[in-house]
Amino acid sequence: MTTTPCRHGRARVGVFTAVTALSALLLPGCSMASSDPAGKDTLTAWAWGSPASGLKATAEEFEKSHPGVTVKVQDVGNPAIWDKITSGMAAGGEGLPDVMDIGGDYMSNYLETFPDGFADLGGMGAGALAKDFPSGLWKGGQNAKGQQYGVPFEVNTNLVYYRKDLFEKAGVAIGSIRTWEQMLAAGVKIKKATGADLFAVDKAASQADSANLFEMLARLEGTFFFDSEGKIALSAEGSVKALTFLKEANDKHLVVDIPQSQGTTSQMKGQSPVAIMPGASWMVGSFQSTAPEMKGKWGVRMSPAMEEGGYTASSAGGTYLTVAKSSKKQKLAYEYVKYSMATLAGQKVITEADGLFPSYEPMWDTAGFKKRNAYFGFDTNQLVIKALSQNTPPDYYTKDFPKALKVYDDAQTQVLVKGADPGTALRHAATLLAQQTGRKIAKD
Repeated sequence: MTTTPCRHGRARVGVFTAVTALSALLLPGCSMASSDPAGKDTLTAWAWGSPASGLKATAEEFEKSHPGVTVKVQDVGNPAIWDKITSGMAAGGEGLPDVMDIGGDYMSNYLETFPDGFADLGGMGAGALAKDFPSGLWKGGQNAKGQQYGVPFEVNTNLVYYRKDLFEKAGVAIGSIRTWEQMLAAGVKIKKATGADLFAVDKAASQADSANLFEMLARLEGTFFFDSEGKIALSAEGSVKALTFLKEANDKHLVVDIPQSQGTTSQMKGQSPVAIMPGASWMVGSFQSTAPEMKGKWGVRMSPAMEEGGYTASSAGGTYLTVAKSSKKQKLAYEYVKYSMATLAGQKVITEADGLFPSYEPMWDTAGFKKRNAYFGFDTNQLVIKALSQNTPPDYYTKDFPKALKVYDDAQTQVLVKGADPGTALRHAATLLAQQTGRKIAKD
C-alpha cells in the first residue's frame, strides 16, 4: 500500500476572522444546545474530500461490529465546513454533528474561541492512545491545559524535492548537503552551471501560503508564530534566523519570484526551473499526477538542518477527529473515532479509501506500507516515516494565527522586496501583533 499524503487545505484568514467575530455570540452562561440526535443509535460526522471518503468506509465497518448503530458521514466541502462548524459553535453547538474532522491549524483557534465546543476525549481514555501517534501531532490536539480534544487523522511532514539532473550537471552530491547554508553554496554552483534558481518564493506574499517556506525553516529552528503559552514568537532568534536565510538566498540571486497561486505546477514541470522545491509530503503524489513526464528528474529527501545536529524534519499540518460537546452520544462517537483512527482494522479500511498518510504509527509497520514508489524510485513511505519519527515540537497556532500571518507577510515583503533587515522587520511585526491582540511577546 503506497499512500498519497494529501493536502488538507490551509486555513484561510477570512474564515479565521469569521471564527473570531462569531465568538462574540457565545455569551457566558448559555447552555450547550444539542444537535439533532437523528435516532437513538445514529451518529453523524462531517468531513470533506478524501477524509470524508475514508470515514464513509470506516462507517460501514463500524456498523457491522456495532449492530443497530448507523453512522452518517457528510462531505460538507472545504472551506464550507469551517463556516458551518463556526456557526454551530457560536450557537452553542446547535446543528453540529457528533464527529467533526478539524484541520490542524483550526484546532487551537476553536479551542480558544469556543472552549466548550469539543468533548474532552481524555476523560474517555484517549490518553492511552498517545504512544501510537507522533508526539508533536498528538499535542496539537490539546488545549493549553493539556486536555485532549482531538485524535490525529492524517499527517504531513516537510520534505525537500530536488532536480537530480540539475544537481548532477553542477557536480553537486545531494547527499553531502547537511545544512541549509550548504544548500545555498550548492545553489550558487547550480545556477552557474545550469542557470536555474535554487528555489521560488512569492516575495510580495500575495497569499497567506507565501509564508510556507519561512514556517518550515522556523520549525527547524524549534519555533513558530506563537509559543506554548500563546506568546508571540515572531521575533524569537529562530524566527529571525529563518527570515535571514531567505534574505541571504535572495541577496545571492538564488530566489525566483513566483506568485504562490501560479508556481507549483510550472516548477514541477520544469517550466520555471528551480533546483529544489521545499514542501509537504502530500506533494509526493502531486508530482506523479502533475508532471509524469519529469519522472527520473525529480528526487526527494529529508530537509537539511538549519545548524549541524538540528532538526531535519518539521510539521506540515494534519487533521484531527473530534467529538462535539453538544453530542448526546459522546461515548459512542468516541468509540467510532477510536475505531477509525486507532485500530489496525479501522486504519486499513480508511487508508485504502482515502489515500492519506495515517498518523497511527502501528500502520507504518504493516506489510502494505513497504512498497517502492515508481516515480521516485524508492519507498517514499519510509522516508516520510523517518521524518515523522523525529520528536519535533508541536505548532501553536492560537486564534490569532491569521493576524500573525498578515504581519509576517508584510515583513517578508519588506525584507525580500525592499531589502529590510530581518530582525528589525520581525520585531516590528511582533510589536504590531501585540498591539492588535493584547498578547505578550515571548523572550528568548
